[in-house]
Amino acid sequence: MLSEEDYMLMQKERKQGNSHEENNAIKVTVFMAAYNAAAYIAESIESVLQQTYTNFELLIVDDGSTDETIDIILGFQDSRIRLIQNESNKGLPFTRNVALREAKGDVLAVLDSDDIAFPDRLQIQIQYFLNRPQLAVLGACAFVIDDQGKRTGEEMIPICESNQLHAALLFYNSFVHSTVMLRMSVFREFGGNPNHPVAQDYGLFSRIALKYEVDNIPLHLVEYRVHGNNISIRKQSLLAQQLTAILFYQLDKLLPDTKKIDPQILLTPVEGSHYSIADYYMLYREIIVNNNEKRIYPIDCLHRLLYNNWVAIVMEKGRLNTFTMLLSQPIFKLSFATAKQIRKAFKQSFWSLVGRQ
Repeated sequence: MLSEEDYMLMQKERKQGNSHEENNAIKVTVFMAAYNAAAYIAESIESVLQQTYTNFELLIVDDGSTDETIDIILGFQDSRIRLIQNESNKGLPFTRNVALREAKGDVLAVLDSDDIAFPDRLQIQIQYFLNRPQLAVLGACAFVIDDQGKRTGEEMIPICESNQLHAALLFYNSFVHSTVMLRMSVFREFGGNPNHPVAQDYGLFSRIALKYEVDNIPLHLVEYRVHGNNISIRKQSLLAQQLTAILFYQLDKLLPDTKKIDPQILLTPVEGSHYSIADYYMLYREIIVNNNEKRIYPIDCLHRLLYNNWVAIVMEKGRLNTFTMLLSQPIFKLSFATAKQIRKAFKQSFWSLVGRQ
């Protein structure tokens, strides 16, 4: 968890723009996968070359581009840039895993070929890895920009607390990909990114979190570009399939039998859901009981996440039984509940009772 002292130190370093000699002892590989990225890649490369932290290589892997991407890369005369070209278009999983054999750094800093890193990005993240030996993956926040490079007013704010992040990874990805830095030793231990057509980063990070510390920091270190060519936009149907596979990979380690679980009960919002209170209760109860025993996820953080969902579920569906359902064990935990939630549940039950008379 980021302490107030650490946060103030990072802010001070950010303003000063100083890099420390001891930090520069750590070699960083900035990894950039590129495919027909001519429109934006020059800005992305420039943002890396302008880093205040200087002990890095920029490893660019081109995946068979047919536009001017290669010419643009070769136009940069900087010895820190290494370009590798796939023989043909191999796809993103293959391209990202070129880093397994080619990266020379102790840590890998990811930057997509259409995003922009702030000058102090590497410097700030390296300090965290120096201070936290068990840290394996570290991300940050990002400003959203459009295809013209203008900020849209949107921000990408992931979960910035290690235990809460670990618990949430059971259900969704809370990393901004272009802000991620990870230890190469861990990346190699897990064999790189899973061979998924999409969501490789989520698949990898959720697996790493089962063994190592992962976190985000509440600082904006990148500008994340949103445009019509984003892979997540182009492959929505594949994404849905892959999220299911990632969910079951984790559930199989937590629960004794997952064959009868409908994944959508955990992957879709609880508000407006067609699933019944009983459906949610049985699954949430099983997750809580098994995690209390196996301690795969931080117990309180996972329990609180499910409890917050449970409040929304019973408020929407409970009617006459809202109050008694809210108190259902083992989902209900007094230390999580607020007086407002309890009063609202009681009033809803009361008025449902009155309305039936």
